[in-house]
Amino acid sequence: MPARIVSPAQHRVMPWRNGGGTTAEIASEPSDGPAGFRWRLSLAEVASEGPFSAFPGCSRTIMLLSGRGMELTISEAGAAPNTVRLDRPHQPFDFDGEAATTCRLIDGPVRDLNVIADRALQIDHRVVALDDADAMLEPATVWLFHVLRGTAVIDIGRHLAVTEGETAIVEDEDDRAPHLRGAEADSLVYAVALRPR
Repeated sequence: MPARIVSPAQHRVMPWRNGGGTTAEIASEPSDGPAGFRWRLSLAEVASEGPFSAFPGCSRTIMLLSGRGMELTISEAGAAPNTVRLDRPHQPFDFDGEAATTCRLIDGPVRDLNVIADRALQIDHRVVALDDADAMLEPATVWLFHVLRGTAVIDIGRHLAVTEGETAIVEDEDDRAPHLRGAEADSLVYAVALRPR
């Protein structure tokens, strides 16, 4: 599939099964696995406390975008429950998709960004500030670029200009290494690479 840009108007919004919020799917690669996708990038509006849906066989990354934050209690088989506090925006946190996970809101609703991928894929990610520097990235099967602030330009032999709230999906580019730069001061991008393990 060629590189493409997804705008917020193209997000597919769906309620959570437990009614505790909504998910806006930005992009995904369908599969026959238990999750129904090989990978998915989505935004979540968390309106109330409660359990997260389980995604067996998947790895998961969550990043707070807005709100006062939340505490996640994560229970993995054979281990004591672990509680982590996510109250700083733009700091990704990795955890097991099949772990029993419950959420406690610190002070009201939050908005977060999620990457869920089949465990056969390695999720490599970072938040890139492009205020006065460019970033040359390593080749990957799939690159996801979500612009958190400002405008970014992605060079993959052609230029993609991506503005705040938009997401660029770069797939099957012959393992081309993207070149990422800011088109204005103080641009901020969440860059996610998905590679076979």
